[in-house]
Amino acid sequence: MKNNYQNLMEHINTPAGLNDRVLFAARQQAAERTAGRTGPKRLASGKARPILRGAVCAACALALVVGTVRFYPAESQPESPVGQEDGPTVMVPGFSFGLTAYAAESGETYAPGPNSGIAFRAGEGCVTLDGGNYTGLLFRVTGEHIETLSLSIDRGGLYRYQLHENLTDEEMAEFRQAMADGRLTTAAISQTDDGMWYMPEMTALGQSVQEDYDPEMSYGFWLSPEEMTTGSGLDMTTEEQMDIDYFDGAILTVTAAFSDGTEQTKTYQLSSGPLRVEQYVTGGLTLLPQLAGDNEPFIYGLYAESEEDSRWLEWPVQGSNTVSLSNPYGKRWQPGGETAVVHNGIDIPVQEGTPILAAADGSVTETGFDAERGNYLVLDHGDGLETVYAACRDFTVEEGDTVSAGEMIGAVGSTGMSTGPHLCFQVWQDGEAQNPVAYFDSEIRDTLKAE
Repeated sequence: MKNNYQNLMEHINTPAGLNDRVLFAARQQAAERTAGRTGPKRLASGKARPILRGAVCAACALALVVGTVRFYPAESQPESPVGQEDGPTVMVPGFSFGLTAYAAESGETYAPGPNSGIAFRAGEGCVTLDGGNYTGLLFRVTGEHIETLSLSIDRGGLYRYQLHENLTDEEMAEFRQAMADGRLTTAAISQTDDGMWYMPEMTALGQSVQEDYDPEMSYGFWLSPEEMTTGSGLDMTTEEQMDIDYFDGAILTVTAAFSDGTEQTKTYQLSSGPLRVEQYVTGGLTLLPQLAGDNEPFIYGLYAESEEDSRWLEWPVQGSNTVSLSNPYGKRWQPGGETAVVHNGIDIPVQEGTPILAAADGSVTETGFDAERGNYLVLDHGDGLETVYAACRDFTVEEGDTVSAGEMIGAVGSTGMSTGPHLCFQVWQDGEAQNPVAYFDSEIRDTLKAE
């Protein structure tokens, strides 16, 4: 038997064209066979209107690193006797935290995104004309030995989300009275087959809050009635996207105070837009920032970039801002759906001879040629981060050279398995291919064209 919430979900109309995109992505999950990769050779109720997004919007999305214990250099080191070398650096333990995007409907969290990015997609939320828009874009703070949290945002606001389950009729009556008195905002109330009720409680917090840490507590992005678009006369999908756009460029600041008396603060810059669906992973979705083509599946949402945990690259081709979608990053299924082809980079089409620029400071660790990549070059940027430049005509640097970000390292060509002049640009972190788009900040991403 289905509960009331599930029955309601089945009658939500999905926006035009969205089902086709979801089906397109779902077909890609049909085969499990994985193709080999090519990388650097050594890299092995009431007035409330529930927000229910239907097919692709049954959950929120990705995650950042979970909190853990890390080691940091001590502020002061013991002095060595005169004439002796200083001893080794003393490392002291310290606590850390992370953010995790939270799926309200399923209670799931997801693996970290490339470059420590978090992709939020709207889940169970609520819009009221006098209470504002509880967007359903949720996150949790994760970590050990956290005692208090401080959260603030410089645009819009935040809210607290808590799911109440196994409620009796008497308990439900108390919640209904709280809603009637204006003390509680809630979304879809549901009842299970055994007669027990469950419902989410949403509490607007304004732009900042400080409270005791609860690992089960979720927080979301909220708009006041004055800020939200709802009631404008536009269709629901457009209104929801415009409300999400309100947070574009916002800064979220989170400070955790730990049991040892220390604190850690992290800031996240938010950007809105279509999040490209890379693949289905055991029932969840991997979402990437923007650059979804007209025929590609995407979900409109928020993308958070950690100022402390992310590493940013410069655009590697002079005078070009186009990314080809004929051979996108990730897995593509050949006709018939039995064979998969994996592309570990993005293709940037441009005229032959156009300068190729180093995406970051680094050293040239490898140059060479093979039948697939043509002329290629590898740059090592430290801490396990490498970039690869393939299909090149030639290079202006050699193995062992040190280069600076933005320095010319070669020229665009059409070598290897190429059908026209372009740069195949790849990013590898600790031996694993990453989506390069996640390594460009929102200012660069906003200028890119996908065709």
